[in-house]
This record gives sequence, structure tokens and C-alpha cells, in this order.
Amino acid sequence: MKVHNLRLQLSAVLLASALVAPAFAQPFASAGITADPDQYADGTRAINDGRWADAVTIFSKIADARGDRADAALYWKAYAEAKQGHASSALETCSRLASAYARSRYISDCDALRVEIQGPSLHPVPPVPPTPPVPPVPPVPPDKVKFKFHDDSRDRRDPVDPEEEMKLLALNSIMQQDESRALPAVQQILNGSGSERLKERALFVLAQSKSPQAQQIISDAVRNQSNPALQVRAIRMYAAIAGPRSVDTLADIYQHSSDVNVKRAVLQSYLITHSPDKVLAAARGEQNQELAITAIHTLGAMHSVNELTALYRDSKDARIKREILNAFVACGPDGAEQLKAIASSEQNPELRSRAIRNLGAIGGANAGPTLVSAYQSSSDPESKKAAVEGLFISNDAHDLVTLARAEKDPALKQEIVSKLSVMHNKEATDYMLEILNK
Repeated sequence: MKVHNLRLQLSAVLLASALVAPAFAQPFASAGITADPDQYADGTRAINDGRWADAVTIFSKIADARGDRADAALYWKAYAEAKQGHASSALETCSRLASAYARSRYISDCDALRVEIQGPSLHPVPPVPPTPPVPPVPPVPPDKVKFKFHDDSRDRRDPVDPEEEMKLLALNSIMQQDESRALPAVQQILNGSGSERLKERALFVLAQSKSPQAQQIISDAVRNQSNPALQVRAIRMYAAIAGPRSVDTLADIYQHSSDVNVKRAVLQSYLITHSPDKVLAAARGEQNQELAITAIHTLGAMHSVNELTALYRDSKDARIKREILNAFVACGPDGAEQLKAIASSEQNPELRSRAIRNLGAIGGANAGPTLVSAYQSSSDPESKKAAVEGLFISNDAHDLVTLARAEKDPALKQEIVSKLSVMHNKEATDYMLEILNK
């Protein structure tokens, strides 16, 4: 539990720092130049915005072009696939990266992604072969894959304006020596016709000050709807600086804004201020389904099990319920308990299967008995396959072998054996030999 809480705190710190200083963050992308840099920039923006399906599509095209950034594109494709819940696809994409680009620095990132998906093991994580066709896969909600803020500012081909660079140097110097004289200059930059980059970095310089005047300028930028992109940056900085004091202002902005990106920034900022009540209210009242899902993912990252349970109970929308089941995974052991309850009571076969599958994603060895029981008590093949997926993801070869030996249905037995065949586990290998020697 201490390790889990530490990881959550560290994730929050990394998130806050990424939100506060994106202009100075080290980009995760390759520094190489592709034939279409705008396309790569579109992909990185999709990652930052949580538009996973768009990111998969964009980075797939870049990878298929086999340009300078093809290896980076494969990693970000795998990352987005994992965030969508397509674990097997993500593992297969990582295997493709390792095979095609053996010296890529992104291989280590993919190795870390494998561990996040499958959990630590005493045995090497095996590559996932492209054939036979990959069976249904367990979802991987946001917290199972560590959050990464991808700053694409260095990927853009916009030339750096030397005059703007000098302005920033001068602004930073004056802020250190005489803040009262620097603040009007910041205000002038924010209200002027300079580039977005200049305004964003001026906000960052301003964010280093704790003075009421500096915070008031940021507060004004937070409410300024004339420049939504700058407003998003200001919202994130304001939440990181003001903390809980920013909550009422953020709630007012969320209520009165019609810009999806602004509203998403507010929802993500509630993670920093730790305001599950505000996120729950947004999830309940939001008509835009994508924003409602962002709220659900945020509740998962906050370990807000009670709020997610209430949403699941009250919702009639199957997609919303699926996302709540994904968010439970981010809640750790408490989320596992809710998944167990839903797996035993849910009447919708698709939702029940997802609950079972998700339990394997977080339950580890403790999930084994529940998954075996779900397999043995289920009458529909999809629930049984979900239990097999859960045992596979939790690396439980022992229970899979036990089920395979007892299974009389050839199709289900083949389903189990297909999982065991790629596990590189002693019990799994022994069972493969047992099959060969029959």
C-alpha cells in the first residue's frame, strides 16, 4: 500500500510539473525529422489530449512510412493502444518495434510498458507473436500505464524569433530583481500580438512568483476566453499554484465554458487540487460523453472508489459503465473489490466479462481464486474467455494449466492453451510438453 501511494504521489508530482512547465519539458519524441512533421505533431497532441484512437491512427501511418521517427511512432502507438485497453495489440506493437529497430532507445520504454501491462515476473516477458489472431484482450485503464505529458514544442518546425528570446531573457531577469516592474510587461505580452509560444513561456515565468499581483494576472488569464489555448495553459498553472483555493474558480469556468479543451483542462486540474466531488458532479451532468469519460478517468486516478461505484450504479449507458470498470483498475485493491462484486452480480454479459478481465489486470495472485470461480460458474463462453484473459494478464500459469486439464470443450481448451503457449513459464512449458507427448 505504501508503494502504491508513493506511486500515486509521484504521478501527481510529475503531472503537476508537466502542466506547469510544458514549454521546458523534455519531449519524449525522437529528435529526427520525418517527411511530414505536422503529422507527428498531430499525433503528439492526440496523446496529450487523451485521444487514443486518433493517436493510434496517426502513429500507425508514421510507422508504416518507415521514416526517421518510425521507432518513436511505434512506441507511442503501443502506448495509446494500452491506454485504450488493447493490451495484446500494445504488446504486439512493442514486439514489432524490437524486431524492426533493435537499437532504438524506445525499446526500453516498451519494456516498461510491458511490465505495466503484465506486472513484474520472475520470468522474461515473452514477445507476442502476430499469429494466430490475438483473442479479446483485457483493458488497461489510465493508471496502469503511467501518465506521460508529451510536449511537442520541439517537434514543431516554427522558427525561433530571436527578439522573442531576448524578451523572455529580459523578463526573467527583471522578475528576479524587481517584480513590480516586470508584471506590467507580462500583462502587455499576454494582451499583445506575440506568438503563442511567447505568451505560454511568459505565463511560466509569471508562475514562479507567489505575489498576489502575479497570481491575479494568472487568474485573469484563466477567465480570458478570447484565447482558449492560452486559457488551457493558465488553468493548469493556476491549479498547480493555488491548489484548493482554485477550485471554485475552476468550477465556475467549467460551468460557463463551451470549449471542450478548456473543460478537459479543468477536469484534469481537479486531480491536482484533489476535488473528487467536483469531478463527480461533472461526470453526472456532462452531456458530452468524451468529457464525461475524462471525468471518470480522473476519478480513477484519484482512487475515488465510492464515487465510481455510485456512477456505475446510476448510469444506464453501456459505454460509460465500461469506462467506469476501466477506472476501477486505477483504484488498486479497493477497485478490485468492486470488480469482484460486479463480476458476480452484473447481468449484462459484456460488462460482466469486462469486470472479470479487469480483475486480472490488477488482482495479481490474489485474483486467481475469483477468476477460477468465475470461469467455473459462468455459462457463457465470453465470460469464460474473460476469466482466461484475466489469469493470463496476472501471469497465473498454474490456474490456467488446471483449467486446461479439466476443460472438455475443445474450443475453450484451445483458448487456454493459446495463452499458455506464450507465457514462458515452467508450468506452462511442462504442460506444452505434456500435450506433445500424448
